[in-house]
Amino acid sequence: MPSRRAFLAAQGALFAAAAAPAGLLAALAANTPPLPRLDDWEAVRGLFRLDPAYLHFSGFFIASHPEPVRQAIDAFRRTLDENPLLTVEHGMFGSDEQNLERKVREAAAPYLGGRADDIALTGSTTMGLALVYHGLQLQPGDEILTTVHDHVVHHEAIRLSAMRNGASVRKIRLFERSADATVEGIVAAVREGIGPKTRILGITWVQSSTGLRAPVRQIADAVAEINAKRSEDQRVRIVLDGVHGFGCIDAAVAELGVDYFCAGTHKWILGPRGTGLV
Repeated sequence: MPSRRAFLAAQGALFAAAAAPAGLLAALAANTPPLPRLDDWEAVRGLFRLDPAYLHFSGFFIASHPEPVRQAIDAFRRTLDENPLLTVEHGMFGSDEQNLERKVREAAAPYLGGRADDIALTGSTTMGLALVYHGLQLQPGDEILTTVHDHVVHHEAIRLSAMRNGASVRKIRLFERSADATVEGIVAAVREGIGPKTRILGITWVQSSTGLRAPVRQIADAVAEINAKRSEDQRVRIVLDGVHGFGCIDAAVAELGVDYFCAGTHKWILGPRGTGLV
């Protein structure tokens, strides 16, 4: 898996170059400046247009675009303005070699640790969670288990899915105080919370409310042990809200052991606003 720094360094030019049909690639490349070096902290800080009068700790909300991302967005915008028909027609409906969304997924796959075909592009974590939960084949009587610590958009996606499918929802507490939380205690709470009717476990990688990073791999291992004693139609699947871990923690998503991973890329990945993936 490439490091986060290598992934971020490579993507500005790659996303821009992939955004246009072959006939426009040369012009687009000419309009996109070379990527800067990332081995000097002051130079990296200079890539952001952050107001120096403030100390900025708001990456959890929405990221300031670094210069390579701004340049890639501008290059694509110019390409789209110059030839909207061909850019859209080739970039979205052309061959695999020209398809914009496929190029983005191919660029993201090595960092995620999966394949391009495992990835769907969305507009946000919220959209990804909604798509996943409303695509689940749940039956009346099935249970979705989540935690009291999850974000409201995760809870809403679960609530609406349960209403649609006739499933029930139950929330458990993983700890009383985040400062006292332990890996063993969190995993034990999940084990005890999973019941015979539980089919979905909805959890968060890094909680926006507390900053606590959940031991996702250990939780997934515990669920796998439970699933080993169940039939395929009764196994528990894990849906992970991963937005605040994605790009903030150097871990391959495909190795976390979850079934569905949802994240926005306009936070810690520093991507264009209104982007995300499943």
